[in-house]
Amino acid sequence: MRRFLPISLTALLLAVSGMPAASALPDTLPETVELMPVGETELVWGTGRFVGQLEVVAVDGRLGLVESRPLDDYLTGLREVPASWPAAALEAQAVAARSFLAWEMNRGRSGSARTYGYDICATQACQVYRGSAIARDPAAAPWVDAVNRTSGEVLLHNGSPAHTFYSSSAGSRTRPVQDVWGGGGSPYLVAVDSPEEGVTPYEEWLVELGSEEVRRVMAAAGISTGGAITDAYVDAPAEGAGRSSVVVASESGLTRLSISRFRAIMNVYGPELYPGLLPAARPDGRRWPQSVLSYTFDISWESGTPRSSAALRQLLPESDRGHDGRLQIAGEGWGHGVGMSQWGAKAMADRGATYDQILAHYYGGLLPEAGDLPGMVRIGLVEEALALDVAADGPFELRANGMSLGVAPAGDWQFRAVSGGIAVVPPEGAESSYGPAVLRRKWPR
Repeated sequence: MRRFLPISLTALLLAVSGMPAASALPDTLPETVELMPVGETELVWGTGRFVGQLEVVAVDGRLGLVESRPLDDYLTGLREVPASWPAAALEAQAVAARSFLAWEMNRGRSGSARTYGYDICATQACQVYRGSAIARDPAAAPWVDAVNRTSGEVLLHNGSPAHTFYSSSAGSRTRPVQDVWGGGGSPYLVAVDSPEEGVTPYEEWLVELGSEEVRRVMAAAGISTGGAITDAYVDAPAEGAGRSSVVVASESGLTRLSISRFRAIMNVYGPELYPGLLPAARPDGRRWPQSVLSYTFDISWESGTPRSSAALRQLLPESDRGHDGRLQIAGEGWGHGVGMSQWGAKAMADRGATYDQILAHYYGGLLPEAGDLPGMVRIGLVEEALALDVAADGPFELRANGMSLGVAPAGDWQFRAVSGGIAVVPPEGAESSYGPAVLRRKWPR
């Protein structure tokens, strides 16, 4: 079992670099610990592999992990579409992703990004980033080439980076931004036809739930229908006129939810309560990635006992069987459907469209042009963690608040949030030469 002791930064400095105690810093400790790969070393956190500098940041008893990379190196670490797709689709994706990043950086940091000092997150909430080392994989070469061929190109609107939303599949038509998230709309985030028929695996999907399942899922989100459900439907204004609502009628009246909230409730609480039922099965027997895949759907209500198969009904608790009424959600696409459809881009590229034609189609006629872009990007990999495990397959330089502590050995390193700082736990077997330490957040600035 690995242990850590509250010994000083001076002790760690001596253990790593061999610097004499007289030249070491006082026993006050830093806010950050940096890991800088040496040579071909890769650092691993979670499922991501990294060749850039990783920085562990301590803020108020929690840890963040940030990687710093040149802008296009960040883009090559994205895994938004398969690298096997046509070159034009990859180039369109590269420009859209670069523009999205530029928009994020142009507006400045806020919230967790400001707290932990990063420009963009690494999750689906921003762009799906799998790590800078992924670009070394030969299978990623077509994507890396697409990023390099379009280097420096972005979409601009009135001289500023466009907010280039994109999603997996729009089905037959994309959505105006105001119909999904409200607001006044955008001249380049409008609805257009998306030629995905016969191409996207998310062309159409169907979800069926009994009345009691619907009631319980909504109750889990704190929403009471007030009685037995008697009807449900989508109240949809004309395209471009604003957000749709889901209306659930019961003996006690109407419950109205925005379409985005309804989708979130079904995606979060549906699988928790009914893991055998949601997400629903696809025609090929596998499951859909989410319970409600998009905002483009219609709802119908059918009174009477649900027509579920006997096998399916056995997956439900006894108390849920035999209730009257069935909700049917029939939709198309996967994702928010605003901006470029990735499967639509592939379909256009398959038919011979160039990347600028794809972008112009989905973004109101905007065309790629040279942008004034930053050189470096800080990517937020994790935040609010109590502990972080980082594995190194080779040596790396260890730094504390910018001061080098020397070259550290390969192995599994752990960083823990402790009172006032970061506890560093070296790999098994390294303790004798590398004493564990607590790095406190009291280092003079």
